[in-house]
Order: sequence, then structure tokens, then C-alpha cells
Amino acid sequence: MIRFNEAIDQALVESIAAYGAAVDSTRKMILAVLGHDLRSPLGAVLMAGDLLLRQEGVEGKGRILAIQVCTSARRATGIVNDLLDLARCNLGTGIPVCPENVELNPICRAVIEELQMAFPEAIIVLKERGQVTGQFDSARMAQVFSNLIGNAIHHGDKASPITVTLTHKAAGPCINVHNSGEPIPVEAMPYLFSPEGRYSGYASSEKGSAAGLGLGLFIASEIVASHGGRIEVESTAKGGTTFEVVLPISSASSGAALESP
Repeated sequence: MIRFNEAIDQALVESIAAYGAAVDSTRKMILAVLGHDLRSPLGAVLMAGDLLLRQEGVEGKGRILAIQVCTSARRATGIVNDLLDLARCNLGTGIPVCPENVELNPICRAVIEELQMAFPEAIIVLKERGQVTGQFDSARMAQVFSNLIGNAIHHGDKASPITVTLTHKAAGPCINVHNSGEPIPVEAMPYLFSPEGRYSGYASSEKGSAAGLGLGLFIASEIVASHGGRIEVESTAKGGTTFEVVLPISSASSGAALESP
């Protein structure tokens, strides 16, 4: 009987190990598919669309179709990138960052300019209280700006301005994104910066062609964490919603997922 129980235990251990290996293999395959097999053809579609737009004689309906192709390809690429980041986080590796000495002001201005072109009806006001510099991954910080400001565009009062403030606090560089409008539901708060947050009523209220996977706030929080910073939110009916990001003055924390330059 003892030997039989030992055999059962051994078989159970081997089964768990085999299952774990299969799950790990599947995850690696998903990362490979997202990282190359999907992004490569999307890049080709986007390049073809850009070439069409640059050609002379492409006007009227042809130009409109080319713009739609480029817009859809960019959105699909963004979704693939979000899924890739989610897979990395689920693997426990976090979102990789490549910090270098950069200024956040021009990055923020560029993101606002892009969003204003995409959403001309949005009123975005930038308040720069000094030059905000530090050891950051410029591309990833652009993603943070885009996700937070985009969130304000989709969920804020369309007639009220969105205020983005760049400043320094005692703890380090600080980013504030404020919008007026309905407050974030209390029941959504615990899941706001987690993948599960995309299933909440708050995330699902983002409709139409701009709707994505609802991972923007989660990915923004992971990027901030990889830099050793923190992100907080305050939302009331009277004061509106404010997302605050505080980053360290020095380079990303030792626990961050760092990528070699």
C-alpha cells in the first residue's frame, strides 16, 4: 500500500511538471506569435498604406480608404502590443524599460499633438511647471501619457478641458492628468490598474472605433512600476478625476524589468 501511494504521488508530481512545461511552452509560443508573426504583417500593411498616401494622384475615395487602412493597422498594432505586454506581465517578467536621461516635456507635447489630431474635439491643456527630466524610457513614458490622456478623453466630460500638469515634487517628477465628468464607480476602483479592470462598467463604457482591450491603465501602471514609481487616482463628482504619477529622480528601481540599450 505504501509503495502504491508513493507511485501515485510520483505520478502526480510528474503530471504537474508536464502540465507546467506545457503551459510555459504555450506562453512562449504566444509571445512569439504576438512579437513577430502578427506584428510583421501589420507593419507591412501600415507601410503600404503610408506609401499610398505619399503617392501623387491618390485623392478622393482612394485616399480615404488609404487613411482607413493606416488607422486600422495602427490600432491593431496597438492591441497586439498591449497583448504582448499583458503576456509579459503574466509571465512575471514585467514590462521591460530602457532608461536614459530624457526630458518628459517634449514627449508629453508630442503625445498631446497626436491625440489632438485623432480627437480634434478634445480640449487638452498642458501646464509645464519647469523642465521635468530623469532616467526614463522615452517610448514607454509616451505610452503612459497616451494611455492616461486617452482615458480622460474617452471617459471625461467632452465639453470640459483635460488638464495635464508636469511638475517636480519632493519625491520626484510628477504627472497629473485631470478631467471633469462622472466619477469612477467605487466598485471599479479595486480593479482599475489590473487586467480584470477591463471587464468593469467603467472600461466597457469606451465604445466605438476607439475602443480597445481596456488594458491602458493596467499597462500604464506596469510601466510606472518598472520605473520604480507609483500611480494613484482620486475621483469625485465635484472634483472630477485625477491620475497622478510620481517617478523617482534616479534610474528605474532595482526590481524593475530593465532592458539593455
